[in-house]
Amino acid sequence: MRRELALVVCLFSSACAGGAEWRRDQDLGGRALSRGRLSEAEPALNAALSRAEAFGPEDPRLAASLNSLGDLRMAQGAPAKAEKLYRRALAIMEKRYGPDAPETAAAVAYLADACAASGKDVDAARLLSRALASAEKDPKRHAEAAARLTELAGLQRARGRDDEAAAAYRRALAVTEAALGPENRFTADRLTDLALFHHARGDYAEADGYYQRALAVKEKVLGPGHPETEAALNDLALFLEAQDKLDEAESFYARALAQLERAHGKGSPRLAATLGHYAHLLRRRGRTAQAAALEARARALLPRPKARP
Repeated sequence: MRRELALVVCLFSSACAGGAEWRRDQDLGGRALSRGRLSEAEPALNAALSRAEAFGPEDPRLAASLNSLGDLRMAQGAPAKAEKLYRRALAIMEKRYGPDAPETAAAVAYLADACAASGKDVDAARLLSRALASAEKDPKRHAEAAARLTELAGLQRARGRDDEAAAAYRRALAVTEAALGPENRFTADRLTDLALFHHARGDYAEADGYYQRALAVKEKVLGPGHPETEAALNDLALFLEAQDKLDEAESFYARALAQLERAHGKGSPRLAATLGHYAHLLRRRGRTAQAAALEARARALLPRPKARP
């Protein structure tokens, strides 16, 4: 859920006292964090927070710094520390923008993330429900509502509440489909969520329907050879293979490979994963020579390790 509603990093001009220095540190830390360079991000984000404290207890730049440092703590595997930072940021956003503003709802969702990571599932569910209720008050915030529903479904699933999880996944699909239509890539994403959920539960007939619908939408909207279409084809092939429906699985692997070859050429590294999956299936079917040929093609497409000096 990271940063889908950025918490007002740029409301104040750099001409404000300390504004340019704060923005420099905040940007440096944010870039390092996004690239996984945590040790580099920490001093910059700490410096940004120190500068932001001087702007006053209700300044949105302080909330932005608190959230960025919270993100760092989450990346470091310290959700309890992140929770304290997110709570401070939320208090600022509530006071400045009100309890139902998009910025406040985003801060609520970040806090829910930290609570869930700390094992505080009840608190996380309560917070996500609050953020969802806020988003549902405005039809234009449908993407936000769908995101909260998906997160709530994942949390309920982790708690063993499959019926509640299924209902939340279905609501997320309904919200997205009503706002964007049945043939939209984000609708396809919600279909995939339901496919994976039912697959994990062993509800194979329902999962198959959702996988097929998601694939049909992505092929129509994104076209053959698109990475998301490729993923949908492979998802469906793996699903069928897991049920020992090897003829059907092979047809989807072959279809995925043909589409990738047409879109990117036979020498594209993007073919490697599909070649590997297809080869595994062929070995299961006793067609070892064909499998070995596909494996050799896959190896030739992967980057070679650099020789040691």
